[in-house]
Amino acid sequence: MPTPAFRPIAATLIRSIFVWASVCALLIGLGQSAFSYLHVQDEFEQELREIADANVPLLSVGLWDIEPDALQRQISAIAERPSIGFVRLTAATGQEFVAGDQRLRHEQSVRRFDIPPPGRPTGALGRLEIHGNPAAFYRELVTTVGLALGGYGVLTLLICALIAYILKRDLERPLRHIAGFVTRLTPEKLTLPLTLDRPAEHQRDEIDLVADGFRVLQEGINDHIRNLDLLVAQRTQELERAMAEIHALSLRDPLTGCFNRRSFDERIAREIERAERYGRPLSVVFADIDHFKAINDSHGHLVGDRVLQAVAESFRSGVRVDVDWVARYGGEEFVIVMPETTEGSAVASAERLRAGILVGVALPDHPLLRVSASFGVAQYRPGDTVDQLVGRSDGALYAAKAAGRNRTVAADDVSDD
Repeated sequence: MPTPAFRPIAATLIRSIFVWASVCALLIGLGQSAFSYLHVQDEFEQELREIADANVPLLSVGLWDIEPDALQRQISAIAERPSIGFVRLTAATGQEFVAGDQRLRHEQSVRRFDIPPPGRPTGALGRLEIHGNPAAFYRELVTTVGLALGGYGVLTLLICALIAYILKRDLERPLRHIAGFVTRLTPEKLTLPLTLDRPAEHQRDEIDLVADGFRVLQEGINDHIRNLDLLVAQRTQELERAMAEIHALSLRDPLTGCFNRRSFDERIAREIERAERYGRPLSVVFADIDHFKAINDSHGHLVGDRVLQAVAESFRSGVRVDVDWVARYGGEEFVIVMPETTEGSAVASAERLRAGILVGVALPDHPLLRVSASFGVAQYRPGDTVDQLVGRSDGALYAAKAAGRNRTVAADDVSDD
């Protein structure tokens, strides 16, 4: 499993603070934008009223005196204001005076003012239409909002920078110091105390609690290590004994105590390799208890197991210690491997083994049980495989059983026949 990417806690906190501060600044900016929009709109309305208050009387006199040039100059002066986009004066006689950007004449932001006769509150000499300049309106709005958002952004950055400095000084540096101390800690340095480089005037906090807890842990580990070597030695001995027992069980047949089939396959291969390398004789004796099925049928499997145990013990006690070895091949079949032994010597040894079980097998709570076995002997020939060597001894055993059982037959004799 890949190791997760490392992210300092201070960086995580700073990132979270920055995100939330930015969200707050954005919300405030949106509120400020709405407020600025209304404020700029109010200023525009105020400017229109001021224009009307200042220019309607003059336009009234111009219309009354019918002075087209003066009227056009006044209309042009009104249109020159940045917030005004287009101005149109329509006289009652149908004459029009326009100024400004003709493209804005259809803008919705239009204000209309009736021009009364001079000194009369009623009646109308004409109508004044003033269209606002959207570009100027939005330029003023963007400037106002931009300054507000910029101010909030700078304030947010300053606050985040200050918080980042405090977090790195009071949180990240002590934690990194603790992490570095733990990383460099070895069994030889386990008693090395943990010291934090923090300002003397700081108040105790959670980081100090972590350091105190680590010191308590060190003391507990030191106490445990004092007895750890003895405990490890004891556990190692127990483990070695257990492993030896397990290994022995994996190599031995649990019923007879002889080597099992798997162990036989491994050991016979080594024996053949040794005989081939040094040119020394090697013989294999294949043994089978005669009429074993009848013993099981007549006396039960428990007696059959005791017969197997007794025969196996007779075979083990009748061969050379630490030279010959016995394996249970399967069921009532046994294989006796005899290194440094010719076929003739192996036949003689097999005869001794056969005679050793002819006296009978003594079983508790049973009369002496007569048991016999048949033996087949084969000597290793250069180039033989395990299957060939075992097959020839098995063939000799088959010949012994075919000849009436309770006898020993050599593989060479079978070949001669």
